Amino acid sequence: MDIIEVISDHSEFIEEDYMALFFCLYFCIYYNNPEMVVFLKTLIKKMRIENQDIDYLLEQIELNGVQRLRTVGEQLNQTIYHMVMYQAFNEDLRVVYS
Repeated sequence: MDIIEVISDHSEFIEEDYMALFFCLYFCIYYNNPEMVVFLKTLIKKMRIENQDIDYLLEQIELNGVQRLRTVGEQLNQTIYHMVMYQAFNEDLRVVYS
């Protein structure tokens, strides 16, 4: 509920920078929170967000599940981690938090 409240409080920011949702999805994997993935997926669909990085991450979650993606040593885990780090470097390591 706290996460949903934070997203609601910062909805204007999310509408300006969809990549905040990308990082939220990553942290859902990191913290093993498939319920929050469902919420974010619904939010992304309702907002009609079209972003290839978000779409790829959602596809990997749907195909493999949160548990497998977060497994240490799993090749997909490394791919997702590098994708997120590349995005963070691309955005000059900007961190989105409340």
